[in-house]
Amino acid sequence: MSEYRLPIPTAAPDNVVAKLPPVFRVQSISRLPLDNHCVLNRAGLFHERASLMVEWPSRKVDVRLGAGCLVSIRWLGRPVSLGGAVRISRLVVLGRPEASLDLFQTIPTVWVKERTLVRRASALWQRLPVHFQHLFNAIFWDSRRLHRYLVGASSLKGHHSCVHGNLWHTLEVAEQALKMAQGQPLACPEVLLMAALLHDAGKADEYRLGYSGLELTTRGKLVGHRNTIIEWIAAAIAHARIALPESHYLGLIHALTSARGAPDWLGLREPCTLDAVLLSAADRLSGQIELMARHSPPEAGFGRFHPHLRGRPYVVGATF
Repeated sequence: MSEYRLPIPTAAPDNVVAKLPPVFRVQSISRLPLDNHCVLNRAGLFHERASLMVEWPSRKVDVRLGAGCLVSIRWLGRPVSLGGAVRISRLVVLGRPEASLDLFQTIPTVWVKERTLVRRASALWQRLPVHFQHLFNAIFWDSRRLHRYLVGASSLKGHHSCVHGNLWHTLEVAEQALKMAQGQPLACPEVLLMAALLHDAGKADEYRLGYSGLELTTRGKLVGHRNTIIEWIAAAIAHARIALPESHYLGLIHALTSARGAPDWLGLREPCTLDAVLLSAADRLSGQIELMARHSPPEAGFGRFHPHLRGRPYVVGATF
C-alpha cells in the first residue's frame, strides 16, 4: 500500500500586520526594569493610518531610539496585546532618508492639530518627482528640524507671525504659485513647487522663543534663512547621495537665491526664470493678504496701521 504525505500548510499572513504602514514615528517612549539583565521598552507610535502602543524586552538600550524618530517594526509572530500594548520583537531606527516615505503622513497630532494643513502639505509633496521627494526627506529627516519647520512662525511681527505660521504661508505660496504657472510653457512646475516648499524652510532655525517672545537666533542674525536652506540642500545631497538633474538643481537654487534690484556687489542674480518670478510674486501676495486680513475692519473703511503695509488697509465693502 502506497503512502501519501500531505504538505504541511504554511501559516497565513496576518491581515492586521499587512494593512499597517511600514514606517511609524515614535510619539513617546519609556523604559522600565524587568530584572537585572533586561528592560521593558514601551513606545507610542503614530502614522496617519494607524496609531498603536508597542512593547518589547531588551538587554541593551538603543540610545538612538527616542521621541520623534522614524522606525519600522520587527514583529514577534502573530501580534498579541498585553496590557494595552502589542508585544513585538523590537523597533528599528531608520537612519537614512527614504525617498518613498511621505513624511507628512507621520506628523503626530500633537505637532499639528489642524490636520487640513498636513493633508495639503502631503498632497503637494506627492506631486514632486522622486528626486525632489528624496531631497525634501533628506533635509527634514531630523525630527527636531521638521518640528520647527511645521510649528514655527514665518516672521517676527509681520505676516503669519503665529504658531504654524511658516507652514501656513508655505502652503499658500506653493498652491498660488502652481495656479499662476498653469498654462505657462516657460514654467517648470516641479522646480517651482520644490522652491515654494523650501523658500522659507530656513526659518526653522532663524527664530526662537526668548524672554520677550519670538526673537532671532544667532544663526538668524548672522546667516539668515536664505543661506541656511542652501546649506541644508548641499548637505542633504552629499549625505544621501541624491542624483538631481543639473537643470532642476540650478533652477531650484536660482529660484531660492535670486532677488530683483539687488546690488551687483552682493553676487545675487536677477530672476531669470519664470519659476523665480512666480515664486517671488506668490510669496509677496501671501504675506500681503494675511496682513491685510488681520488689520482690515470687519466692514467697509480703514483698518489698523501696520508698518509692513505702510499704512492702514481699506475695505471698499459690498454695494447693492
